Amino acid sequence: MISVNENVTKYVDQLLDREEELCIKSYYLENKATVIDCGINAAGSIGAGILFADISLAGLGKVSVVPGIIDNFYINFAQVYVDRPAIACLGSQKPGWKLKADGFAGTGYGPARAISQRPKNIYAAINYVDDAETAVINIETQTLPAAKELDYIAKQCSTDPECVVALVARPNSIAGSVVSGTRVVEWAMNRLFQLGYDIKDITTASGACPITPLKREETDFMGASFDSIAYYGMAYLYAQGRNDIFKEASSLSSKSYGKSFKALLRESQGDFSKVDPTMYAPARIMVNGIQDGSLETYGKLDPAMLLESYGIKR
Repeated sequence: MISVNENVTKYVDQLLDREEELCIKSYYLENKATVIDCGINAAGSIGAGILFADISLAGLGKVSVVPGIIDNFYINFAQVYVDRPAIACLGSQKPGWKLKADGFAGTGYGPARAISQRPKNIYAAINYVDDAETAVINIETQTLPAAKELDYIAKQCSTDPECVVALVARPNSIAGSVVSGTRVVEWAMNRLFQLGYDIKDITTASGACPITPLKREETDFMGASFDSIAYYGMAYLYAQGRNDIFKEASSLSSKSYGKSFKALLRESQGDFSKVDPTMYAPARIMVNGIQDGSLETYGKLDPAMLLESYGIKR
């Protein structure tokens, strides 16, 4: 079985070799762990965001940034294809590891999750575990982690701190915005998992989603980035065949459809975890049956909602 952590070391090497070019900065902490700042104090870049996202997908996908036009407005799009999406998306990219310590809070995702098995029910469903010595973790946070945070990650991954590499960025950064645009396939896979679908039946997938413009306030950016996926994100899945569950896998099936995530967050007292979970789904899903040749389309795109969320006047 492929090791997702060993599979991304080549991308980590690229980040370290191209620090100046990519406007990022690496640090070696006193415990010998490595931190790569892709968007906390460092400015970061689109190139850094692409590598950050490639690593989050365990090296089992490929990310690119392409031009797009929405109602005569030029918008960057993140385009991604993913092989082994159950492992790449749910076993790696899904932000499933809450990290909290004195003075530090963040969300961990990426290959190291497959060593720590966070959360365990997902790895039981996809039947995957990684036992690599090297642990590579993406962290969404506002501050750089210190040695004690990486000591904790090393312990949870049964390895030494010197074997831990942490890539860090704020969501509302250039790199963070690129990564958020690549989550459209992950959202589709996660929604299907919630609906009880055997996600291992999805053998490969692709997606495209607008990259949310940066905003002054972090919560405004987060809401708009979720709107990008729920109202304009597109996922194309190769599945074994037709299944009625797919009808419920787009955001259009949600009773909350039509509300922005900013409004939903207001209703949830500022807690994204309390937002209607059925809204965490792509705007449009196309499913191509491998066995029966079927092609089904679900959901719709809503450019008006998206541009309003971005603050673009039509």
